[in-house]
Amino acid sequence: MSWCNALVAILLCALLGSCASTKVADATPGFRPQASDKDEAGLWFAMDRVEKNFAEAPERVRDPALQSYLNDLNCRLAPDLCADIRIYLVRQPYLNAFMAPNGMMVIFTGTLARAENEAQLAFVMAHEIGHYRSRHSIENWRHQKNVSNVMTGLGTLTGGSAAGIVAVVGAYANLASFSRDQEREADALGFSALAQAKLDLQAPAQLWAAAYEEERVNPRGMLSAVFASHPATPERRDRLSALATARSERFEPGAHRFREVIAPYRAQWLADELARRNYRQSEVLFNRLAALPWDRGTLKGLQGELFRKRAQSGDLERAVASYRQAVAEADSPPSTYRDLGTTLRRLGRQSEANAAFAEYLKREPNADDAAIIRSYLQ
Repeated sequence: MSWCNALVAILLCALLGSCASTKVADATPGFRPQASDKDEAGLWFAMDRVEKNFAEAPERVRDPALQSYLNDLNCRLAPDLCADIRIYLVRQPYLNAFMAPNGMMVIFTGTLARAENEAQLAFVMAHEIGHYRSRHSIENWRHQKNVSNVMTGLGTLTGGSAAGIVAVVGAYANLASFSRDQEREADALGFSALAQAKLDLQAPAQLWAAAYEEERVNPRGMLSAVFASHPATPERRDRLSALATARSERFEPGAHRFREVIAPYRAQWLADELARRNYRQSEVLFNRLAALPWDRGTLKGLQGELFRKRAQSGDLERAVASYRQAVAEADSPPSTYRDLGTTLRRLGRQSEANAAFAEYLKREPNADDAAIIRSYLQ
């Protein structure tokens, strides 16, 4: 059985054994359910097996420095639960994170690609830790009433219509969607954790406002999985802002270390975002990130790629303009000259294309595609 279907089966078993329950006690350091709590104990045992599959998943990002950074941040946010939480970074281009009841936290690389600083990433983690601390998942599952609807949803997933990580997370979000009170509690706990870690309390509202701007341009049916349980609404954005305004602490966003750690991967993760071909959403994201004072060459180049691939009326001219802005930045990769030349060639501007191709070969004389580029010049 694949890890995807295994998780579905586990959720089904947990839900079939659900029963009405009052609010559960918070998780404490070293917490594990009692054997007498058959629904939660069974869920933990099964989730431990799923976690082993997550650990071996090819989509998992295995970088010791990045893993150490996430582990350290987790311990700053929840020193008492640090040893009980295990973090898995998964290469998926969506803004999403979730936490299983057994202490497994999964973060998508799209979250790190969208974050502008450490504080924004930290709030996503702190919010999920809040759900874990309050044991919201088991609380929800024990309150499940309509098992037939749950079985229908799981049957759709196991039928093969939506296999893979994103489908599993979507199913998890729908089945364990949190109430407004639970979301508010997790937000409050997240803010307390941010303050404890001395990180900017304005960051959550900033990230959620940016997420809302992306999500509101999405075509119908392309909503990111995270919004099944964490809706990016103006109300949520405003509430997060009000929570920050109500507190007197003023902390730094922690941008420098965050940028250093994700620098080797950021271009790749943003290219993954572009590969989704949801150009309206990607354009909003790239416009925001390109306004930041770092990686401007990379972001301008990605904007050019977006226009070139979308190829609507006027997009090739927009691509040329973005590529020219990119090559003017010190961090622009040599491949941007090649992409500029290719676009100019499509526009019939051969002499300008040749100049761009020549500059590309000058910077990358041994490139894999050097022979092809030289043939264009001839």
